[in-house]
Amino acid sequence: MFFSVIVPIYNVEKYLSRTIDSVLSQTFADFELILVDDGSPDNCPKICDEYLKKDPRIKVIHKENGGLVSARQAGIGIAKGDYIFNLDGDDAITSDALMSAYQIISDTKADMVSFSYRVYTDGKTGKIVHDLTEEGLYDKTRLEEQIYPNLLSNKNMHNLFYFLWGKAIKRELALKYQMNLPTSIIMGEDACCTTPCYLDANLVYMSKKPIYLYTVRGDSITTSFKISQISQVGQAITYLRNLDVKKPVYFEELLSRYSAFLCFAILAVAAEDGYFGEIKGIKQAILGSVHKEEIKKAYFENITLKSKIAIFLLKKEQIRLAFYFLYICKKIKDIKGFGK
Repeated sequence: MFFSVIVPIYNVEKYLSRTIDSVLSQTFADFELILVDDGSPDNCPKICDEYLKKDPRIKVIHKENGGLVSARQAGIGIAKGDYIFNLDGDDAITSDALMSAYQIISDTKADMVSFSYRVYTDGKTGKIVHDLTEEGLYDKTRLEEQIYPNLLSNKNMHNLFYFLWGKAIKRELALKYQMNLPTSIIMGEDACCTTPCYLDANLVYMSKKPIYLYTVRGDSITTSFKISQISQVGQAITYLRNLDVKKPVYFEELLSRYSAFLCFAILAVAAEDGYFGEIKGIKQAILGSVHKEEIKKAYFENITLKSKIAIFLLKKEQIRLAFYFLYICKKIKDIKGFGK
């Protein structure tokens, strides 16, 4: 079997049939589809069981809710495919997704293939989003020169796609880093798996083909604020620092920028959504964690004026001021947009 497609499922009843159908309609047939019901409270368990009866390529795991990491671990733990392809339960893939991955792997023997994606909102496909790098095969030399400097966060506050979905990864490589990941890591969990995979791989193919359809949801972890996200990112940084894999000499710089960038992003979401009552807690979470020193070490170039000011304030431990600055920026943007 060539591919194991793993779908972690929790509270995605509205999207799940579309997700499953997109896999079953593949032009490449040599795959298994592993549906991991992570204790979903809606009708997802029933939907999984109904599909199980329809297609012998489907496997279903029902487990107690343990989070995204534990769901993916349950799936990869029974996977038989040569390559793992992760697909979130509210997303979908184009009908030629697995065929595209298979052809690239057959031609290049790549350990890992990363694809572009297309945004999917309110039932409509939108813009295509490409990664930072050129399309092509990257051997170890090219990986060290062009891929590693863009992991987590580069000097321009940009980064390679560090999400796990939309990638075909050799099963042995994925197993090595997915199964060791603590289930307590909730934010940054994808980067904790893809980063060591990039570092350990000998051949990586970066494709510009948008075979993944990413669904934009208003209630996703990337668009909603929780103060616990700050400590969760700190846990991810500590995990990445202690990875047992050969790292580039500048890896600590990547971690510092990753810390600063995500604290800035989390703070921006909190400010833009008006979480004024959480300012004190946000300040304590940042200054009482690994982020305090990481942010001070972070160095950026060629970033927007808004980002420069916010990062400067974070470095000076002026969390409250940074919060209000980002809040005002959002209000100015709204006013300009209203006037158009």
